[in-house]
Amino acid sequence: METDDFNELVANCEKEALHLSGQIQGFGGAFFIDNESLTVTAASENIAEYCPLSVAQLVGTKVHDLTWLPLELLYNLGIKAGNRAYAFNDNTTTASLNYRSHRSDAGILIEIERSTATVTQRQYLQLRASILPRIDASWQEHDYWNQLIHTLDEFLPCERIVLYRFNEHWSGEVVAEKVVTGLPPYLGLKFPASDIPAIARQMYYQNPSRYIADSRQEAVNFLTQYGTPLDLTYSDLRSVSPLHGEYLQNMGVATSFSVPIMQTGKLWGIISCHHATATPIDAHLRYQAESLVKYFSMIYSTYQSKKRLALLTSLDDEVSVLAQKLRIKGEQSIPSFLQAAKTAFQASGAAMYINDDWHLCLPKAEQRLVRDIDNACRHDTSDVLLSKQDIRDVDGLASVSHEEVRGVMLIRLNFELKSLRLYVFRQPEKQITHWAGNPDKTMQKVNSHGVLSPRASFEKWSEVDGEQSLPWSKRDLLLAKKLRAALIRLLT
Repeated sequence: METDDFNELVANCEKEALHLSGQIQGFGGAFFIDNESLTVTAASENIAEYCPLSVAQLVGTKVHDLTWLPLELLYNLGIKAGNRAYAFNDNTTTASLNYRSHRSDAGILIEIERSTATVTQRQYLQLRASILPRIDASWQEHDYWNQLIHTLDEFLPCERIVLYRFNEHWSGEVVAEKVVTGLPPYLGLKFPASDIPAIARQMYYQNPSRYIADSRQEAVNFLTQYGTPLDLTYSDLRSVSPLHGEYLQNMGVATSFSVPIMQTGKLWGIISCHHATATPIDAHLRYQAESLVKYFSMIYSTYQSKKRLALLTSLDDEVSVLAQKLRIKGEQSIPSFLQAAKTAFQASGAAMYINDDWHLCLPKAEQRLVRDIDNACRHDTSDVLLSKQDIRDVDGLASVSHEEVRGVMLIRLNFELKSLRLYVFRQPEKQITHWAGNPDKTMQKVNSHGVLSPRASFEKWSEVDGEQSLPWSKRDLLLAKKLRAALIRLLT
């Protein structure tokens, strides 16, 4: 497939109007109450399975005539778009039903499902308590992840539960997993960003979860008085994108339930639950799972804050030791500093320009090479800090072949020619990325409708890259910033 054609297909996938499908999944029924007229103006074709009225009888009915509708769905509903209210295990009609109301700019969407299971408040509190570490425990991040997975596994009827963490480029990795014997594990495997495109990620900011009862099930039409599709942005019953349905089927998944994990207001990861056969997950169970994940997000955020504080304290100590090297007078002051900087950044070498002279701590390197690197990097004035995994990506340095110089970190006090500049180098290292299937989408097929089909295999696929250095971590970047601040205080 040509690259331009591929990019156009990917762009078309991003434009898919998931919220305007005009259809819902068949595991529930729904109707819409207009804000201005307080009248039902739309209903799903299957609504008679979940309420005493047919579509024809329900559409046009005033809200005050819906005497069987639990009042808390209206009284407990906030005024902002996206607000929700619930009524679980309601027995007003002949069946036990779960109700949900969603506020939108145009009105209120009511969704109804049959009640199949529940978690008592006592059980929920016990599950919530298990997410917290004991007072005498010293949990690391994997302990938090695994405990959440095992807690959810206690009441969700799924064969596989994974915690999927995004990176800064929106590809992600399965960092924790609970899977039944016989299924291939996904733990440690990565998925490309295009597997969860931006339009789908945005939905996780607007909804507390996404439930697909059966990826193979036909959708149910939503009939409206006005003929235009109803906005189902906040709907739990919203129909499945054909592309996503095919993706799940290729994974061997019929039922999927996903809950976003938010950290500092951003999508950090997703809890994803799968089952090979269509398996009902009760609305109340899903609500409890959403609540547990939100609680986990708060607990984990506290852990991350403490961890970051400890890191900052540790970096302050490292910077203090580094700065002290330069305070000591004598010929060994700068070589000692460069050796310490090399160790602090886990680097293969370092070089510094100070007092109109170059000082090197780099095996088999000539000053000419460092000058060439400096001349090329000086043209990049986007930031006082510059970091690259491959120095050959810098204009003018494509031919650099020194065995100890591949990754580069540049720390400069300012952009003046005579100002101090510190370079830290890393050697190239073989890095292996394990993907869930070949992530190269240009190898994928296009279906009869001209839509890019999801890949058919999710077997472990290893990609080897030996051309770059190890990536510069957040810890490295923080250390660079703190070291720069210390050098400014020391030398100016």
